[in-house]
Amino acid sequence: MRVERTSRSRATSPVIAAVIMSAVVLAIGSVIWAFSQGAMTITAEDYAEAVVNMTDTICERFIIEHVSYDDVNYILRIWVFNYGDINIEVNVTYPDNSVGWIEVSSKHLEEISFGFDPGSEIEVGIKVESRRENDVYYRYFVP
Repeated sequence: MRVERTSRSRATSPVIAAVIMSAVVLAIGSVIWAFSQGAMTITAEDYAEAVVNMTDTICERFIIEHVSYDDVNYILRIWVFNYGDINIEVNVTYPDNSVGWIEVSSKHLEEISFGFDPGSEIEVGIKVESRRENDVYYRYFVP
């Protein structure tokens, strides 16, 4: 005796396999999409932050306007002018010494003075640098 299978039982297996394969493909695609979406969000935020920092660095504009030395009181005075659009913090460095961070407002001239005994030196190298690593150099000849 011969048993015949109905066509219904044969068609069920390929349909179930196709549904399972589709579900697996959709799940893998969703995981890859979520990963790439998260990675792109982080990359976009880092890029935006870097552009803002670069813009602030470009907007920094300052110069050493004038330097004078009081040989009676041994005080060196440096005037730093911030002609940029943002407030900055500067540090004055002179031979082997540093003054510390001083804020200079936008469009403002700030006097920085400190005790200084040049000894036998007649030329002093002065460096004014900002926190964003912009810097200005000045050579001053002690009278």
